[in-house]
Amino acid sequence: MTRQVYRLGTGIPSYGEKPIEDGNPQYGLGQPADLPGRQSPPWLRGSPGETRPLTASNEAAQPIGVLDAAGQQAVTPTRLRAGWAGPVLLVVALGVLGQAWLGYRARITGSFSTNLWYLTLCLIFIPSAALVTSRRINDRVRVWFTLYMSLALLATRFVLYPTQFVYHDELINYRVLLSIANSGHLFTRNSLLPAAADYPGMEIATITIHQLTGLSLHSSGIIVLLTVRVIMTLALIRIIQRISKKLTVGCLAALIYATNPQYLLFNSTFAYQSVALPLSFFGVYVFVMRSRSRQLIAIAPAAAVVAAVAVTHHLTSIAVVVVLWAWYLFTLITKRHVSQLLLFAAASTLLVATRLWLVRSDVIPYISGITRNSIATIIAFLSGKSNHKFFTDPTGAHAPAWQVALSIASVLIITSTLVPSLWLAITKRRLLSAAVMVLFTIAALYPIIPVGHLTGAVSEIADRSSGFVFAGLGYVIAAWWFRDFPFHRHGKRGSFTPRRHTWLLIPGLSICFVGGTIIGSGPDWLHGPGAYLVSAENRSVDQLALQAASWEGQNLPPNSRVLTDRVNALLAEVYGNQHVLTSLADGINTNSLSTLLLAPPAPADADVACQANVQYLIADKRLTWSLPHVGAYIDAGEYPNGNRTLPPPPSALAKFNSVPGAERIFDNGATRIYDLEGLPCARKR
Repeated sequence: MTRQVYRLGTGIPSYGEKPIEDGNPQYGLGQPADLPGRQSPPWLRGSPGETRPLTASNEAAQPIGVLDAAGQQAVTPTRLRAGWAGPVLLVVALGVLGQAWLGYRARITGSFSTNLWYLTLCLIFIPSAALVTSRRINDRVRVWFTLYMSLALLATRFVLYPTQFVYHDELINYRVLLSIANSGHLFTRNSLLPAAADYPGMEIATITIHQLTGLSLHSSGIIVLLTVRVIMTLALIRIIQRISKKLTVGCLAALIYATNPQYLLFNSTFAYQSVALPLSFFGVYVFVMRSRSRQLIAIAPAAAVVAAVAVTHHLTSIAVVVVLWAWYLFTLITKRHVSQLLLFAAASTLLVATRLWLVRSDVIPYISGITRNSIATIIAFLSGKSNHKFFTDPTGAHAPAWQVALSIASVLIITSTLVPSLWLAITKRRLLSAAVMVLFTIAALYPIIPVGHLTGAVSEIADRSSGFVFAGLGYVIAAWWFRDFPFHRHGKRGSFTPRRHTWLLIPGLSICFVGGTIIGSGPDWLHGPGAYLVSAENRSVDQLALQAASWEGQNLPPNSRVLTDRVNALLAEVYGNQHVLTSLADGINTNSLSTLLLAPPAPADADVACQANVQYLIADKRLTWSLPHVGAYIDAGEYPNGNRTLPPPPSALAKFNSVPGAERIFDNGATRIYDLEGLPCARKR
């Protein structure tokens, strides 16, 4: 018996895969393939020879995969029941308002309520997820509510800090932005992270909005982040929709993507990956929409988007190239040609490689440093010498038990759904398109995220990879959840075909959202404003530190060589317009030079300062209050060698009070600035 079946869909060509013409032995999505002796499942059946473009009309006429109480696929109604939409809109808005109130209260009282922070986030995510996955709205409203939720989650970052950027990566990129705005030139040297100045794509977009609208740089940056969040959400939904032929699967994939550890915090900050990642999704989407054309010029728009990624973020652009070549490799394996894919992959490789070659002097040391540090921490872990503790920051503060439980539960839920989803790919591998195989491969990388948290340095890399991993994970799990076919051709349930209870979907998504946020957003003090903490990112940026940085910008010569701790270094660069000494930009010996701030007074202090040509020393005496919350006062490799158990003594921060030739020129009670150009050794130079 011979049956005609379609591969992955209902006869709609996907991702540029060419329909089979007469005599063409290759399989495509748009034409039937002869599979002798095999009963095709319902989801693969189609009308022979049928090739229809994906339009709103014919899509609305098809079931979108929602299961009713009896487990049958139900057709989505075409009208919205307004009684559900209004309350959801209100509750989500109240969640954002609650975040704003938490930020205001924390600035007034110095106390930030983590429990209320998670509660208000749930007010945004849970009602939105319930409505998006319900049968009470039509497809258009489903997309808008998914977008509304994603923008509301992004808005929570802005209402907590409505007037300034305060996180580490934000301040580094803000320094690049200010340099462009003040000088009118690109690629101004950045001593904190030289590679950041080589990738000014986000800053160029921000400056453009600033000049066109007259808005502040901070407000222009917010508009850029809002824009790319819209692009990322819609591109992800539409890409998944084109693969699955179901808009519901695309929206559920977007909900699952929102549970990734970096979605709420890191990928919502003013950092270059926050822009490059959405652009990479958009580039794939643009290629998909134009890939059916046989003209070479058809790939130009998609190549232009990849070029934008190539000048925005190094690692993201490399990842895009890897994904494109993996896609092409799977087309060779499946023997199903994708029009223009080889040319697009080659053009993208050329663009990314050219940019990397031009900035190799900054990017290669940066990436190699991360690699060496990660390998060293892995070796330390395997040899039993690692001191990394789960759910504990470097000061010893441990996460509450409920956070630990939800984090573990989220990993277990994702793993328990990923296993049958991957089993589906294995059992139906002959029927999968190359694009789907790429997504399954990306989803299979999920274990590196929880496993990466076995060591401190690797955990950051693992979390940042979640921006790509959850794109595949979202599709895989959403397609598995809304499947309307048995796993096996005999239709029997096996160990990998558990029943799907619709009432479990929202609790599962909620646990994954909160648990993923806990895993990726760091300790509680990182979530919002509050009282000053030592070396604690946003919590170390207070009025005293900002006052000192502002004074530096008004009274010190620009680009003076300055030594200070990591947070005051950020502020000195951004608001003080100073050149902070770092091992990455200046090649200094961090262990030796850090003794000027962290070691007790010693006779060699003046010589150490002169050898590094330190012009000004910024000493924050509050460093003596506690151990650093991020693991270092200045940088990795600082004094003393090994693990620090006590903060530096007060004498370490006041040693230059008694050094001949050193002059204290600023003191606001917390931060002291010393002019070291009067040191005897400095005068001899």
